[in-house]
Amino acid sequence: MKKIFMILLMSVFLIGLAGCNEVPAIETPIIETVKTELTIDEELDEVTLPTEIDGVTISWQSSKANLITNDGIIIKPAVDTTTSLTATLTYEDRVMTKIFDVVILGDVSVDYDKVQTAINTITFEEDTVIDNITFISTLEGGIMVSWSSNNEDVISSTGIVTRPKADSGDATVTITATATYSNVVIEKDFIFTVVDLTQTVVYLGYYAGADDLLGEELKAFLHDLIDHHTVISYSAVSEALKITDLDPNNPDNIILLYSGASIDKDNRCSSSCPAGSWNKEHVWPQSLGSFNTSDAPGTDIHALRPTYVSINSTRASLDFDNDDGSGAEIYYNSIATGSYVDSNSFEPRDEIKGDVARMIFYMAVRYEGDDGYADLEIDNMVGDGAPTIGVLSVLIEWHLNDLPDDFERNRNEVIFGIQHNRNPFIDHPEFVEYIWGTH
Repeated sequence: MKKIFMILLMSVFLIGLAGCNEVPAIETPIIETVKTELTIDEELDEVTLPTEIDGVTISWQSSKANLITNDGIIIKPAVDTTTSLTATLTYEDRVMTKIFDVVILGDVSVDYDKVQTAINTITFEEDTVIDNITFISTLEGGIMVSWSSNNEDVISSTGIVTRPKADSGDATVTITATATYSNVVIEKDFIFTVVDLTQTVVYLGYYAGADDLLGEELKAFLHDLIDHHTVISYSAVSEALKITDLDPNNPDNIILLYSGASIDKDNRCSSSCPAGSWNKEHVWPQSLGSFNTSDAPGTDIHALRPTYVSINSTRASLDFDNDDGSGAEIYYNSIATGSYVDSNSFEPRDEIKGDVARMIFYMAVRYEGDDGYADLEIDNMVGDGAPTIGVLSVLIEWHLNDLPDDFERNRNEVIFGIQHNRNPFIDHPEFVEYIWGTH
């Protein structure tokens, strides 16, 4: 009996010992469980991105917001396109991420060929650069273009070039153009080499050979460069202005020069002049250039801009100068335009004073009297008559205070595609001082 009791006691002891040595189960944190179970389809036509699961907060980051936004809104491309979505999971003090590679399914019903053809027209003179690059923002047919850079420190998405430090080596940068029309989104990559500062500044591409030229020598060089452009008809200019002066925020509108108004591009004064219509303004007036609308200077898009009909008439053939204090601000439909007129001169609004000056500089270089047209010159007087315009010192001041912006650079690029010459003073503002000084 005693033996049996001892056996039972030993069994109880062993069972208790085994119970004491049992390893407790480790509970998997909820954030890890949610991360493991979180999935989305690999091919997306539409999607709802979860923002909270079992108390875990989820935010999303798209690598291509032009295809799918951070909220999961899909902008269908023309063809199937691969992108990625990054989910950031947050629970109490823990943060985890999970990346999904997805395919945004294309919409075969959209006009893919139209956009593909348009984006293929984008070209650059040189892929080795030392100066800022002009990125076009609109293409024919109202197709909008945006830009991105894989190295913003060297070439920004707006085309600003920052050369690498001396002896650090040239930098290679990929710039991506994204053309968008309706539901079509097409990308095209351009690879540029940016020369480091070891090399002295030289002019490349279109302006190769302009190095060390000043004054009349530089003016003559630029004249030969931009002379003999492709001349289009005066009626064709009307259609060209619908592209060159397109409102980047509304492809149905154009921006008017002296007022800054955005109006319907088709509301043009032609055989009739509807209320609020626009017509073509010769920034260098015909009477001050001794040309007409069948001549090269009369159809040169670089110096033609859309304006309200009445403001065009108000400007008439006046020289450019600062208002002398006796003038009046120009209003249209009771809205101040910022442009002024006095008895003998016209002062455009501040936002386009530099634009106006660079158009005048262009005309004075392009037309030198060697092609049957007048030799256009800029002087320091008002009312001096053809073929001169003023006032040079004021135009230089306007130029320096209002340097080229994206709208003007895009305009220059579009015109180059139409009449195959450029405005040098938009590409290289320093040329103004190299030719005319600072006055």
